[in-house]
Amino acid sequence: MIKNQLQAVVALLMLVFLLTTVQAQQDFKGSVGVRFGYGIGITGTYTLRNNQNMEFLLRYGYHGLILNKPGGNFQALYEKHWQLRSSNFTAYVGAGPCIGVGKRVQGANQTYFSVGVSPLVGFDYTTQRTVVPFIFALDYKPTLLGDFPLKNNQKPNFDFSYYELAFSVKVGIGKTGKYPKRR
Repeated sequence: MIKNQLQAVVALLMLVFLLTTVQAQQDFKGSVGVRFGYGIGITGTYTLRNNQNMEFLLRYGYHGLILNKPGGNFQALYEKHWQLRSSNFTAYVGAGPCIGVGKRVQGANQTYFSVGVSPLVGFDYTTQRTVVPFIFALDYKPTLLGDFPLKNNQKPNFDFSYYELAFSVKVGIGKTGKYPKRR
């Protein structure tokens, strides 16, 4: 099942790449890509203004983790980016809420609804002088979660996942973005 989902994510990324090769420019308004780490999923960003972004994550797995935790997780993150000197590297910090639904272990009967909040800190590199801008990002995003059972009379559980280190590969799309063109 995970293999089929990974193939679908790779196919989607290839489709986005093919559709944007003609339209993408050095400045971009958003990006779409894949996030790898303790959880795997699709990521997308939208540039607001003044180096501020909204990032959206859709990940497989309860809490967004793949290991023995079937389900799904959605997260929205506000990010503030700072360009590091005159390079293509940026540093960013942010935070945002997440929601998920799934089971704690494979084959369990109990399904949980999860809500949480995550701080975020990371670095990214953007290829500015290519036909299609690629963004490579490395970030750390620990999450405080509340798990609420959807049936039975069990008590809610709270969890802190401190192991959320991830690497993302994204393709820039749209016109006008967060960084000026390099000369």
